[in-house]
Amino acid sequence: MSTEFKLYDVEKNELYASKSKKDKEKILYDMVMYALKYGNKPAARYYNTYPSTVRRWVNKYKEYGNDGLHFK
Repeated sequence: MSTEFKLYDVEKNELYASKSKKDKEKILYDMVMYALKYGNKPAARYYNTYPSTVRRWVNKYKEYGNDGLHFK
């Protein structure tokens, strides 16, 4: 499954796509934790992405734990 990422590291204002695999997984983890605390829409606004993208990663995290946030 191919996913187009539009996430930004808000604090550093850097495009997500230019990150290493490890950095991307860290950003995804942070986004999921933010979403679980504040909700999908606030996380989408903060990470400059769509609520459906946040929801997909939250669901993967809920189903597979941290392994759901890893790329193959």
